[in-house]
Amino acid sequence: MPGINDLVFGNKAQNITGAEQRIANGRIAVQELARYKEAKSKGDSQEAALALAGFNAHKNDLGYGYLATAQAAVPPVATTFYSFHLMVVLGTLFPLLFLLVLYHLYKNDIEQCRLLNTAAFLAIFLGYIASQAGWVAAEVGRQPWAIQNLLPVGVATTRIAPGNVQATFFIFLTLFTVLLLAEISIMIKQIKIGPEE
Repeated sequence: MPGINDLVFGNKAQNITGAEQRIANGRIAVQELARYKEAKSKGDSQEAALALAGFNAHKNDLGYGYLATAQAAVPPVATTFYSFHLMVVLGTLFPLLFLLVLYHLYKNDIEQCRLLNTAAFLAIFLGYIASQAGWVAAEVGRQPWAIQNLLPVGVATTRIAPGNVQATFFIFLTLFTVLLLAEISIMIKQIKIGPEE
């Protein structure tokens, strides 16, 4: 009977053995694709047809050809597992907390429930944690793939120059700083005016 680790994390040895074969097939697909492109650029249709046939025989494993080791094909399951469960637990907690607050509002005794008020305040920060746990589950869970079995994240890099990325960052930084300063000045102005009588 399988243990909890086998059920949760799977049999890594079996996955690695299958990945090694897929990596070998993928490397053939990558080589045949390069051979096909070269033959097409030279106008050699016979060589291109042979390369295309070789590629088509292994194209389902193309993405694996870019992986360095079989271990790279195994995602970090524990991180995904625990971040997903944290997100679900917090997502279940929020409606329950809301119903509890709603009940005490209906009873008109919410001011006396200090612990509930503290929990409701802390739930603001727990919302951010739940959101980030969801992103971790989504992004770590798909590793090592940008496109499943076709494009590993290590190959899916951009050719955008670092200067372009920095310029975009500073444009957004300036824009949001100006908006923040405008919001703060409007808030200070309204505070100085005070509440309406």
